[in-house]
Amino acid sequence: MLRSLFLAAAALTLAACSSTGASEQTASAAAPAQDCFRNDDIFGYGVIDNHNIEVRARGRYYILTTNWNARDLDWTQAIAIRSPTNWICVGNGLGVEIIGGEPQNRYSVVSIQRKPEEPEATGS
Repeated sequence: MLRSLFLAAAALTLAACSSTGASEQTASAAAPAQDCFRNDDIFGYGVIDNHNIEVRARGRYYILTTNWNARDLDWTQAIAIRSPTNWICVGNGLGVEIIGGEPQNRYSVVSIQRKPEEPEATGS
């Protein structure tokens, strides 16, 4: 009886370890497969209009959409873009914030999309 109980506990422990490792591998593999970038990859931004902000990350341009007026933030101050996982992915902007201003405020992002690439000009 004690031996079977020990074997059952060992099997449960191994199953928990293998499922945890598999989920971590899936999560790390899933981030690059999606259209994502890290917070630290952002190296440029600009206001497009009242509710859209353009950021450049990893050589691509993305558009962050807000419910607040993007022109209300003092863009001459230091700005940070943060997310709970340090990854920002195209789609719902849940958890992504733009932080800045004096005094410092947090502004929610509603959605994120990749800016369509413009076709290269061809010369004659």
